[in-house]
Amino acid sequence: MTITLNIHNEQLFDKILWFLNRFQNDGLEIITHNKDSNQKDEKEPLENKFSQFSGMWENREITQESIREQAWK
Repeated sequence: MTITLNIHNEQLFDKILWFLNRFQNDGLEIITHNKDSNQKDEKEPLENKFSQFSGMWENREITQESIREQAWK
C-alpha cells in the first residue's frame, strides 16, 4: 500500500515526518522527495497572503503617527 502526501509547509512536513518515523520499526518505509530548485514555486495569490494578517492589530491603538514615533526612537 502507498500513500503520497504533498506538503507545502516545511514545518508541517517536519512534524509529520517525525511522527511517521516512529513507525519504521513496525515495517513502515518512508521515501521523501524534496522539491527541485529548478521547479517553479507555486505561489499563493497576493490577496490570500494579505488576508492571513486580517485582525492582527484588532483592539490595538496603532496609527501611522504612533508607528512613526517608534521608528525615530
